Amino acid sequence: MKVTTSITLLGVASLTHGYVVPRDLKTVVDVFTSVQTSIDGLDTVVKAWSSDLAPLLDASNKLISSITTGTNTVSGSTPLTLIETIRIIKPVQSLEAHAQTLVDDLKGKKQQIEQGGLCGVVGQQIDTINTDSQALTKATISKVPPVAQDVATQVAQGILDVLADAKNSFSEQNCKGSA
Repeated sequence: MKVTTSITLLGVASLTHGYVVPRDLKTVVDVFTSVQTSIDGLDTVVKAWSSDLAPLLDASNKLISSITTGTNTVSGSTPLTLIETIRIIKPVQSLEAHAQTLVDDLKGKKQQIEQGGLCGVVGQQIDTINTDSQALTKATISKVPPVAQDVATQVAQGILDVLADAKNSFSEQNCKGSA
């Protein structure tokens, strides 16, 4: 009887040991992809922008919505493994590069924004994007194993620095065409 019980317990233990907990690497990468698509959409509008504020607001609101939805999605996801954490580095770096392109293109339109008296509106949208991006960053880092959170914070800092640059460039002190 003891041998049968031991074999049964050993069998159950080996089955549970082989059970793989589903992780959310794909979920996190999909969020980053969605945000990047929204960044690219806003960048397309910025490049083509001449004076109509509506398309700019629409595209920036889509980015804000994408970031907010992404934050909620990541917050509800399972923790990442160390390997999965390593795998999100490239998508984060890609996101940073696209954000930098957007900020550079937006800064290229700064004189137009100032002349149109739109610094306040643009600055407010940037503030919201910045705040929401910090929340997404925090949610993502919370899913990283504690041993890798410092490194994840350093990797994410690049995007936060890009956003801080945009915020500074279009602040009340540095953008003089507020209506």
